[in-house]
Amino acid sequence: MRILGAEDDTVSRVILRKHIEREGHLCYVADCGESAWALFQANLIDVVISDWMMPGLSGPELCRRVRGAPDRGYTYFILLTSLDDRTHRKDGMLAGADDYLTKPLDREDLQLRLMAADRVIVSEDGLAVMSADERSLDPMSRT
Repeated sequence: MRILGAEDDTVSRVILRKHIEREGHLCYVADCGESAWALFQANLIDVVISDWMMPGLSGPELCRRVRGAPDRGYTYFILLTSLDDRTHRKDGMLAGADDYLTKPLDREDLQLRLMAADRVIVSEDGLAVMSADERSLDPMSRT
């Protein structure tokens, strides 16, 4: 998968990238929300793992932009934060996040989230293909 990691802390960003690449994925990294948004727009991204608190553009704000991006396939979005309470988890989900990881990052937790992300992306891709096939069979869509 093509994964974008957005983390403003240098050490955390290096650890995140190392874990993602160890799992065999292509990893893009950004040190702030605005850089992450630019990378997202310039590349096909399957998964975004974003820190909640970043200068400029927060993780939930980045998630809202990703969800509003036109003409993109489904992007699985994971918020990564030290804010481990129900209110923040709920706020993250309301912003459009699919999942939530807490700091410090646990490699096994990351592996599990990426397995779930892969399943969702494969399902979404299959639904998109089915929908396109159905449209091509619909005589009204050929006008």
